[in-house]
Amino acid sequence: MRFLPLFLAMTAFVGCSLVNKTALRTTANVIKEGSDEAFTEGNWVFFKEAMPGNIKLLEGLWFADQSNENLLALLIKAHAAYAFVVHETQALEAIITEQYNSTSKEQAILHYEKAIFYAVKLLEENGIEQDEFFSKDFSLKLPKVFEEKLNDSHLSGIFYFAQALGSSINLQRNNVVKMSYLSHVKSMLSWVCMRDRDIENGSCGLFRSVIEASTPTMLGGSQQKAKKQFLEVIAKQPYNLMARLSLIQYHLIPMLEEDEFDKEMALLKRDLNAWYKGIKDNTQAVKKYSSHREFNLFNAMAKERFQIIQKIKKEIF
Repeated sequence: MRFLPLFLAMTAFVGCSLVNKTALRTTANVIKEGSDEAFTEGNWVFFKEAMPGNIKLLEGLWFADQSNENLLALLIKAHAAYAFVVHETQALEAIITEQYNSTSKEQAILHYEKAIFYAVKLLEENGIEQDEFFSKDFSLKLPKVFEEKLNDSHLSGIFYFAQALGSSINLQRNNVVKMSYLSHVKSMLSWVCMRDRDIENGSCGLFRSVIEASTPTMLGGSQQKAKKQFLEVIAKQPYNLMARLSLIQYHLIPMLEEDEFDKEMALLKRDLNAWYKGIKDNTQAVKKYSSHREFNLFNAMAKERFQIIQKIKKEIF
């Protein structure tokens, strides 16, 4: 009989743990379903200030349920998106003018590496070990391995893993070891985008263009191919103003195409003014922007980056 209280206590503890796990997984599902709401936010400053608390909440939930793949995918997406939208934007002047001591650039790298950390955890949950993934020849095996061990529920996590790894590489271009993983990035993007070309509001075209423009020629990159891809995205998604901003940032500035730069900046200024008028006053909203609120955050980021690029034009050219 003396073991009965201990047995009952252990039963209660296990029961509570099961209930907690169930509650956590229900919560994770709800958060996952609503996560895309963040992309409708047109106030860049509000997004910058609101997201850190949300990310730490997700990390706390994951700490209590570390095999939860929904939470892992959300954390990959959250850290990668925050680095891209906020810290890379804040670091833009330092990036373009090749300044090496930039706190914002370092913060972007830290968030990208955190996204990579959670992505490795996601892979390990599905039988792909870190050493296997980061082996030099894995990019060649990647499509077959991913087909065998992953499925459509992993697409978003892998997409943002590719974006985080590619962006981390791009911010550390003097790191030879990092640069060797560009083939992994391209293989992941190809695998995801072949399965769902419209994933994350059609972001495949934009991020593949950025990776193409950021890849050194000696490693197979082509600025002309990147330009063509950017123009295709602009034509397909005229309401996503980050497409035109990215053409300017990743192609026209590195290629020092000043005349075309001026032309594209004028077009972007016109479109940003039209979009932002609707953000400040819904009655003034242009239909193509109000009908595509999923690009509000991208457009808010484009507005911030446009102002930085405009300010430093004399340093660029």
